[in-house]
Amino acid sequence: MLIDPAKADVFESPKPFRRFMRLLVDRDTFPKTPLTIAMVQYPPRAQGPFHSHRKTTEIYFVLSGELTPTVGGRRYRVKRGQLIYIPPGKEHRAANRGRGACRFMTINTPLAEDVPELRVRKTWKKVNRRTS
Repeated sequence: MLIDPAKADVFESPKPFRRFMRLLVDRDTFPKTPLTIAMVQYPPRAQGPFHSHRKTTEIYFVLSGELTPTVGGRRYRVKRGQLIYIPPGKEHRAANRGRGACRFMTINTPLAEDVPELRVRKTWKKVNRRTS
């Protein structure tokens, strides 16, 4: 099935973490999928909360800008075209410390109930704002 990110719903995270997400693959769009894929945009100075996943691996692939994730207490600089692999059980969060927006893809597999993307449609505000 072809997925056009420009036609995907856009959601804005609740305060205090101002972020935008386009869900491309999740259980609402593909009920039997073993993963989630989303395009995420962090405005300057945006960051997510620290969290971890017991059984799920997460990957951030930077499309534009620069992402500053912290994984297991260590801070990284991930530039456009680079990715970071986050194994299960590692506490992590992503932040945009730059002056421009940062766009990245996030991939989570296998799915478990502690994957935030499974709750986005219920807990984030649908805004249909272009993030690309």
